[in-house]
Amino acid sequence: MQVDFVSDLHLNHQIPFTHNQEKWEYRTKAWTEKLMESAKGEILVVAGDFSEWNRQAVWFLEEASLYYEKVFFVTGNHDYYLLTKSRMRKYPDSKARQMDLLQRASNIPNVQPLCREVVHYKGKVIAGDSLWYLPVTSEDWAFFINVSNDSNYVFIKEVNTFEFADKKDEARYLYKEAMDWYDTLKNEQIDLMISHIPPIHPPFSPYERNACYDCPVSFLAAPHWVCGHQHVQGHFKKAGTNFWMNAIGYPDENLELTLKTFTLQ
Repeated sequence: MQVDFVSDLHLNHQIPFTHNQEKWEYRTKAWTEKLMESAKGEILVVAGDFSEWNRQAVWFLEEASLYYEKVFFVTGNHDYYLLTKSRMRKYPDSKARQMDLLQRASNIPNVQPLCREVVHYKGKVIAGDSLWYLPVTSEDWAFFINVSNDSNYVFIKEVNTFEFADKKDEARYLYKEAMDWYDTLKNEQIDLMISHIPPIHPPFSPYERNACYDCPVSFLAAPHWVCGHQHVQGHFKKAGTNFWMNAIGYPDENLELTLKTFTLQ
């Protein structure tokens, strides 16, 4: 099976919001069509970070689904963001926004959202989730609070009912939720794992490791793993697992606008 893969589209940076919704939809789908010029595979895997706007993510998925038998995706941290007061009025919290995207996308006939799920497709077992990271050192937490936008734009209602909750508790909550599910895969025979947060810092990254950009795990669940979050493109192998990364990133990063392909045997 030929698998095309991509992540970190950041569509609202590629095609910024405009109140003219028809024009915004047209430009988003035209951008998607350009990306689809490199389509080769039977299925497409999108490893999260579509847009800060769910409707734009759905437009992308509607257009991309025309080129594939099946589109699988997970959400990224930016797909949790609540940037404005109007977004916070619309959604009770970030997980409500995530669920809205998952539900709307599931109405597209050949699109399969994955949120802590394992599915079977054409004889292959595919698992997927955003996963999450956990800062550890004081320097990690300082970066999370003072630099990372996640601490400003991700809001978890359940955590904020705690009497002494702070922003660190949201990261801990999301990490525990992800790890509790991931640990259930230990006895599963997974062929393809999809996550937004990578479990390993890629060796070809031009950046030093930062605990807010990976999610170390105690075992690698599959021989093939598509992930994103770090805005890099490439392939590497670790402990028998092939890692595939193909972020589009922000326009000023000048990453190649193309889909990449591998064979899932």
